[in-house]
Amino acid sequence: MYVGEAKGRKGLKDRLTAKHISGDDSHAIQRAFKIEYPDRLIRRDHIKKTVFAQWLEITPDHRVSAVERVLIWMFNPPWNVK
Repeated sequence: MYVGEAKGRKGLKDRLTAKHISGDDSHAIQRAFKIEYPDRLIRRDHIKKTVFAQWLEITPDHRVSAVERVLIWMFNPPWNVK
């Protein structure tokens, strides 16, 4: 589980594909599967096939960061640990 926010015009899809799936090995999803799938291309394919996302739209925008912090505190998601 990972809790994060996606703002801006590119939004959630761009964040997931550019940062977490295609991003470097320091991103949460990459770290989660790095030991089991050391080959980056195989890991990326595995992530695309097995990881899914759920989201919640929050308005007004100024509440997004507060909700993110509360959810991280409540669930203590393992992929949020650096």
